[in-house]
Amino acid sequence: MPICCAAIDAVGNVLTEDGGIILGLHAAGEVVGGVHGANRLGGNSLLECTVFGTIVGQKIPVKASKRSAKIPAAPHALNEKLEMRSVSYAELETHNTPEDCWVALHGTVYDLTEFAEEHPSGPGSIYNLAGKDGTEAFAIVHNERMLADFTEDRIGNLELGK
Repeated sequence: MPICCAAIDAVGNVLTEDGGIILGLHAAGEVVGGVHGANRLGGNSLLECTVFGTIVGQKIPVKASKRSAKIPAAPHALNEKLEMRSVSYAELETHNTPEDCWVALHGTVYDLTEFAEEHPSGPGSIYNLAGKDGTEAFAIVHNERMLADFTEDRIGNLELGK
């Protein structure tokens, strides 16, 4: 019994039993078996995964996200002293649902409602911080410079003190 479940062509198209291309179905990595078959040692297919994953990824049209349509922030955006309104902790705490999700990060309040679903690790980590100061949790995983991509999502400056 073979361990692979798909045959592919040189560009990752999944093939039917008679060698025809199944439109819209692509495969890469261990799902296609590889040159080692049942005797594959862990890690040996990493290069195959990378190569075929790249080939397939470059040919598949990717739907543009809502965020990608925005004009990118200027490189100096974090250093700008923009006039923004003050947001109290009490106001921040009222924006604590998936439909209305504000999070304070490094003293700035962001509306992350639209971005949450696009967050690479899923919306849960953002929803857990909705209506709160998420600086500590954010800083564990992210660099503060990443916030330059969210200039248009800034609501204001978090007021000091609770």
